[in-house]
Amino acid sequence: MRISDYPFTEESASLVRKVGYSLESLLCKTSFKTVRGRAAERVAESMSGTISESSANTEAELLAELLSYPLARVMVSCLGDSILLRRYALAEAKLAYRRMQNEKEGLAAIADDLGLHPQGPGPYKIHFSEYIRAAHSMHSPKWKLTNRDLQQGYLTVTEEELKRIMEEAVREKILKGLPLPVDEKICATLQEYLGPLKEQLDIIRARDKVDLGKVEEGAFPPCIKKMLSEVAKGTNLAHSARFALVSFLLQINMTADEVVSLFNTSPDFDEERTRYQVGHIAGASGTHYKPPACATMATYGNCPGEDELCRRIRHPLSYYERRMRTFKPLPPEKEQKQGT
Repeated sequence: MRISDYPFTEESASLVRKVGYSLESLLCKTSFKTVRGRAAERVAESMSGTISESSANTEAELLAELLSYPLARVMVSCLGDSILLRRYALAEAKLAYRRMQNEKEGLAAIADDLGLHPQGPGPYKIHFSEYIRAAHSMHSPKWKLTNRDLQQGYLTVTEEELKRIMEEAVREKILKGLPLPVDEKICATLQEYLGPLKEQLDIIRARDKVDLGKVEEGAFPPCIKKMLSEVAKGTNLAHSARFALVSFLLQINMTADEVVSLFNTSPDFDEERTRYQVGHIAGASGTHYKPPACATMATYGNCPGEDELCRRIRHPLSYYERRMRTFKPLPPEKEQKQGT
């Protein structure tokens, strides 16, 4: 097992401490320019989902690959974007998973570091508590504990399933360690690398934003129509429903003022508080929130029932975007007649 292949492990962290290079050296010395470049590469590639394999072979190259990981975490923390944090953690986990495919003797050691203690040469036995901790966010039915053969507190997983569970454990471990408390001076020193990364991040944000022109209520999915109907009747929405409605409307180009005005029929309407909450969801705190997916809506009881299009999509925004492609608004004169 090459330590540099799994930089999130305690063994890797111990080696980084042992070599004793200061953060200032990594940030400023010419000899560490390769490390800084690889760190920036890790972050940049994580935005598209896949961090490339390093061609490192010599001892010095492998050390540079190892050191690029903690520096990449510093860069991600300086950028301070929640979407980037999630994408970075996922991309690092995917890289680890690809490396695990060729791992033989070291697999058990990596699993132990992640809090998993598989027994046997494979198929493996894992205690249910460790399994739940690692696989709780994996939503496919095959990962549900009720669908596993649980005996005396242990369940069986294949080697491939173990690697997939380990991938998820890596993702959670990395994400929980971010963002780091990084001094602004350190971020300023890295500006040469952070500038291009921020530009790339802004492009991704702009690309991901739904921009479908004029808001058309007739193209809304059933869940959003139902929530708007409840609000119009003066019904207090549950917190999860209110968040889903506000984040959806903001994402399709309604302004914060327009969204706030929708809630003035609520019996407990407080304009100042509502404006603060809408502004927070809109990104005033630095985090831009997207509406939850259909599965999450259903989990919280916010799905009133599917129509034909709902069955073919997984997100309210996808529903709206699909409908807007073929949506034909009423002519102005017919709109006027309907309103009278």
